[in-house]
Amino acid sequence: MKQILHKLRVLLLIVWGMCIPSLPGYAMTDSEFATWTGVRVGWQLNPRVKFRGTFQTRTQNGLKEMERGRLNVGLNYRVLPLMQLKGYYEIQYRDRGTAGWKVGHRYQAGFIVSGAKRNIKLGWRELLQHTFIGGANEVQLRSRLRVAYEPENWIAYPYFFVETFQPLGDEAFFSLPRVRYRSGGRCPLSRKTALDVYYCRQYDVKRCQNILGLNWEIKL
Repeated sequence: MKQILHKLRVLLLIVWGMCIPSLPGYAMTDSEFATWTGVRVGWQLNPRVKFRGTFQTRTQNGLKEMERGRLNVGLNYRVLPLMQLKGYYEIQYRDRGTAGWKVGHRYQAGFIVSGAKRNIKLGWRELLQHTFIGGANEVQLRSRLRVAYEPENWIAYPYFFVETFQPLGDEAFFSLPRVRYRSGGRCPLSRKTALDVYYCRQYDVKRCQNILGLNWEIKL
């Protein structure tokens, strides 16, 4: 257990160190509140393959306006006991400011490595994300480190993760235009449903957000 906790501290320090160089470029004073609410459906097709679908809506400008609605569907394929491959397609209807509302398409592919030691679960995820919207396209690498504490008989299980967004292509390498810090609690309601309530602090070059989130999870 001591070795696991030591490795976790080292990884978190590394991620924080990665974020520090880009912090001065964030819109630190232009914070606003937003909400993200969604429903996620999971269906274990067989021991290796799992279908996952998510519908989510987001608000902006202090909860006054809708920012987007999105539908994300895809598959997880377990290639090793601790490793899964992931592939998703997403369609968005999104507010692009002065350009108005636009329909966007997003493709994601990557992997997640996860494991558990007693009540502590660790997960490292890498996703290559390609988004097409309003005549523009954007390629990013999303890196996430997650830790959760899940003892038996608790009403809710706390977790925390750090996620960074790295542009690929013409953008400057390792600029990290967006970083998310998210903490929350997952509360099982029944054998097939759970509620995930969280707070996310998102640092962005254009704006920073304090996000209150709610996800309803369903297993088929």
